[in-house]
Amino acid sequence: MLRYQLQSIATRGLKRQYQHHQYHPISTVAAKSMLGFSEVCKPSIQELRHAYFEAAKRCHPDIVNQTSQENDDADEDVDANAKIFISLTEAYEHLMNNKDEIQYNNKSEMNNMGISISEEQQYRDACQMILGIPAEIVEESKANPMFRQWLMGKTDAALHWKMFLAAHGGLAVKLRPPAGYLGGGKERELKKSETRRRRKR
Repeated sequence: MLRYQLQSIATRGLKRQYQHHQYHPISTVAAKSMLGFSEVCKPSIQELRHAYFEAAKRCHPDIVNQTSQENDDADEDVDANAKIFISLTEAYEHLMNNKDEIQYNNKSEMNNMGISISEEQQYRDACQMILGIPAEIVEESKANPMFRQWLMGKTDAALHWKMFLAAHGGLAVKLRPPAGYLGGGKERELKKSETRRRRKR
């Protein structure tokens, strides 16, 4: 039930906007610059995640509102902040998908996307406590382009989600891939007896 309610919120009134929304790919150099890395820098996955998380925190609505009150440009700052938040996310995802631009300490870190077990559990607890829904539904929503478009709105619901996301890793993936899924987890070597064809009797 919660899944369908969330999908309804995310898609209501957005289909027409999404059809006309154009996404412009970001370059690797621009992505690094947005997250504070030099062009020649090859950050570790932990450094990349930390840079994105800190950038997401600066997009927290409370911080933006405080700055807006000082500059008397509340509406303009809120709109600009929403676009910056999405742009930072696109920069982060671009680098995460470009394996040649990231340093991995080991294969396990690559498979688990740098997400520790304790980090995942804290995120699961926060999703249940603050949003009242399982972390899996939150992750599915974060990956939905229409949800991201809705997130840029000024509704109370969008504001609530933006506050949560800014404080909990933005739109980055926060759940470890299940063991055995797309290379995640430990791989088991097959025994010779398992690969040998059985003789017909």
